[in-house]
Parts: sequence; structure tokens; C-alpha cells
Amino acid sequence: MAALLLLAGTAQAEDGGAEAAIAAALAAPDRPERQRAADAERKPAAILAMFKLAPGQRVLDVVAGQGYYTRLLAGPVGPKGRVFAHSTEGLIAVDKLQPEWDRLLASHPNVELLIGVPGLVKLPERLDRVLFHLTFHDLWWESEAYRIPRMNPSGFLQELKAAMVPGGLLLVVDHAASPGAEPRAETMARHRIDPAVVKAEMAKAGFTLEAESGLLANPADDRTKLVYDPAIRGKTDRFTLLFRSD
Repeated sequence: MAALLLLAGTAQAEDGGAEAAIAAALAAPDRPERQRAADAERKPAAILAMFKLAPGQRVLDVVAGQGYYTRLLAGPVGPKGRVFAHSTEGLIAVDKLQPEWDRLLASHPNVELLIGVPGLVKLPERLDRVLFHLTFHDLWWESEAYRIPRMNPSGFLQELKAAMVPGGLLLVVDHAASPGAEPRAETMARHRIDPAVVKAEMAKAGFTLEAESGLLANPADDRTKLVYDPAIRGKTDRFTLLFRSD
């Protein structure tokens, strides 16, 4: 199936109910202020419109960080849906995120924290949606400090495919690397990944590219810099790819 090119700013929610639920989640009074401040550069309403969220869906947020997207996913899937927020013990401990997650879980009963290293953690079954927000490259990351061993990206993607329902959607937003960059070396040095690597890995795991968007593109980004460099943090060139599990 040929990929559908979505031009920046054209993504629209198919369901007005989903669009309203996303807007309500964005406006929720319990959202941390630092997460609200990131909305302008992350454009979450437009990104989630691509995801075709609906009540009752089961969604996995891979390497969910501080729960930025976890909070936004919980509203549209509703009380009969489930959001599995994935993290690891090392990430939560080193970054001191447990209080943040305790607050989020207390206020969002349809969210479950899933702890474990990709490839070692048991995945939920019948997943309708999977999100990698700035974390697909982390499948090639390893860190003694964060207790992250070397992982098998291809193996984990195959596990995800097996855990998803037919027709499920997987959305990747990530920092663009220079074309041809080797994924492990690029991740360790700059936390970026070549979108061609993502497409190749996803195709190998049996996913079909459904759509792509330049919504978060920034041609002025210096791709030789680490994404946490103060000169470009929050302004990196980001690609958005939507895949279908058939």
C-alpha cells in the first residue's frame, strides 16, 4: 500500500468526539505546567489526530518519560480503554519520576505503568495503538547508569507486531539524523535516528507505512548536535511516521 503523504498542518481527527476528547485532555487542570509549555513545539493535537483514537482502545506509550502523552491518550480512550505507560526501573529511579507517576496514576484510573526493558518486559495483548514519541531511537541505547542493557530492536518490534490487533496503528515521532547514520552509534552520540532506518526496521517486522508528516520538521536543525544541546533542544528536525499492523 502506498504511503499517504500528510502535509504539515493538514491532519484532522476523523471523529469529532476524539478531537473534543484530545482538546479536553490538553486543557485538563491537572496537567503539569512544564508539559503545557511543550505543547507549542510538539503540536500534540495534530499529532494525535493522525492516531485515530477512540473509546475502548488499548494503547501502549513506549518509554513514556514523565507521561506527557500518557495523559493525553487517557482521555480519548475513555474509562473502558487502557493506556499502558512503559518505563524501566532505572529511568524512574535515576530521573526521580516516581512521585510524578504516582500523581498521574491516581488521577487517571485507566492508566497502568508497565515496568521493564524492551524485549524483556511482557507486553499487553490486543493493542490497538502503539506510540514512540522521541523514543524509537532508544531501542539502540544502552546505559550502565540507567540500567539499560543492549537491546534487540528487531526482536522487540516483532513482539509488538504480535501483540497488536490486525489494523492497529503504530506512530513514531523522532529526532532526524543525517541520512545513512548508523543507528546505534547515532543514538549513543546524539539521540537521533535516520527515518530510513525506522522504515526499514518496521517493514522487516511486518508493518506497512500508512502515512508520514512534516508537521514537526525543521530544516534549520544542525543534525550534528546532541538533541539536548541548549542551542537546539525543543527545536530539532522531527519526522512523523504512521504504520499499520496488518
